[in-house]
Amino acid sequence: MSRSSRWTVRLLYETSLFVAVSVFDILMTHRLIRTGRFHESNPVAKFFYDHWDMRGMVGFKMTMVAFVVVLTQLIAHRHLQRAAWVLRLAICVVSVVVIYSLLLLLRSRGLV
Repeated sequence: MSRSSRWTVRLLYETSLFVAVSVFDILMTHRLIRTGRFHESNPVAKFFYDHWDMRGMVGFKMTMVAFVVVLTQLIAHRHLQRAAWVLRLAICVVSVVVIYSLLLLLRSRGLV
């Protein structure tokens, strides 16, 4: 195997989409917390928020994103379809969280 093909990112579209929805999750969480009416419901993320404010929570969440990306890239080298399935599932889960967060934000402003 040549060195260039060894480090090729597989499932680039799915990986990019997962990273994008994860960034939206962080943005929505930040907006909700800034309202003063909401708090982080994930106890691990809340620990990082309580100790290091938004920087800690962003660091924690992006570490989790990096973990999923690296894990799916490792899986993809042997089982491409399995890695694609894991990424698509992650995209769906995080997307549901983002949509729910958006609904909470809109409701808190009386727009829904």
